[in-house]
Amino acid sequence: MEVIATAKTSKRSEAGFSLVEVMVAIVIVLVGLLGLIQMLGMTAAHNIKNQLREEAVMLGEEQMAFLLRLPKTSMDTPFDTVSSASRLRGSSKKFFITRTASAIPNSSSYQLTVKVDWTYKEASSNHEVQAMRTFTDEE
Repeated sequence: MEVIATAKTSKRSEAGFSLVEVMVAIVIVLVGLLGLIQMLGMTAAHNIKNQLREEAVMLGEEQMAFLLRLPKTSMDTPFDTVSSASRLRGSSKKFFITRTASAIPNSSSYQLTVKVDWTYKEASSNHEVQAMRTFTDEE
């Protein structure tokens, strides 16, 4: 008579995943999803910061173009600090624009400076534009 060897298997090994294995898998997936959600929030914040900086650069350039068109008689009077509301996605961010014109000694030139300040998430930022303007006797 022939003896056939059979491997005994328990019913536990055929039952599928245990509760502990399922819980560990859920925890691993949740950690990955939380990291993904945090990354999306950081990406949105960086995107908004970049758009605010681009808007500040545009405002600074617009104000510098305004100063460059002014006559020489306007250069000696102090300029007011102005504010501008953000045009970014209906946001209520404010930009504060400071304009100055400093006379260069022994010349008919002025150094023009436009500084744009803003705050995002309690962090202050600024952008500064400078140019030199020389007036001829005819102006």
